[in-house]
Amino acid sequence: MRVLITGASGFIGRHLARAAVDRGHEVTGTFLDRSELDRDRSLGEAIRWEHLDLRNRPAVDRLVESTRPDAVFHLGAQAYAAKAWESPAETFETNVLGTVHLYEALRRHRPRDGIFLASSAAAYGTVEERRQPTKEEELLRPVNPYGVSKACQDMLSLQYALNFDLRILRGRLFITTGPGKTGDALNDFAQRVAVLEREGRPGKLRVGNLDVERDVSDVRDVVRAIWVVFEKGDPRQPVNIGAGQSFSVRGIAESLVRMAKVPITIETDPKLLRPTDERVIRSDISRLRALGYAPSIPLGRTVEDSLNYWRENPSG
Repeated sequence: MRVLITGASGFIGRHLARAAVDRGHEVTGTFLDRSELDRDRSLGEAIRWEHLDLRNRPAVDRLVESTRPDAVFHLGAQAYAAKAWESPAETFETNVLGTVHLYEALRRHRPRDGIFLASSAAAYGTVEERRQPTKEEELLRPVNPYGVSKACQDMLSLQYALNFDLRILRGRLFITTGPGKTGDALNDFAQRVAVLEREGRPGKLRVGNLDVERDVSDVRDVVRAIWVVFEKGDPRQPVNIGAGQSFSVRGIAESLVRMAKVPITIETDPKLLRPTDERVIRSDISRLRALGYAPSIPLGRTVEDSLNYWRENPSG
């Protein structure tokens, strides 16, 4: 099977590309910045790398024309909420207009096996007015530009599936982490602990609000879930991809401190506190379980593997 993965140079994309290669597929992966390819050279020449800016419609057309994929996994996006606040227009051009460009090209060169969209739990928005755990039937009420852009992607996918008979599966991803990820609490904590260990002295782990619970999944489980949704899902029904339970962020920090090779104390840093912070985020994965999926990697293993990664890779 010829597989095209947009955003294959990203954290989830690299794991997905490796899984596709391991399954024996011919994989083309896209990147935006060549420096992204330096983060993980283990894929080597196993996949064909192509530069792609989703905002460039002719470039999208040329890539789809040249690859003629049987399956497409659309992960390419401006994926940072903070950057979305700073540059909402750029975020919408990439995430929304870029998705239109891709789907228009795929209308002309229809993938035999279908398309998977990596949507996001950010599309649901605030939990103040919704029940926990979050079900797919919940109204989308995104409260930041990134979440709005992902909600638009989600709705565009349904529209193209219904109007143009494209098989587009939507997976709404909750927090995905694992060894080597940057910019999330678990790996920020783990990276700091590894630094303190190398310094060989007692230190402080500065944190924000730890009195929250988050639905956290290991990327290795998430990749399995993506394949399950792609192979067995229904384009009319989005599917939550998460752990189906919430974990204490305080518990994650305390686990890392216990694993540390030097004495470390946890200290709240007011600069790391957010103006608002949802207390609990948890997914309902009943629909995903019905497709035959169950999480297999316990959070403790993810925490330990992440700490070991930063011990072995100080510069990432």
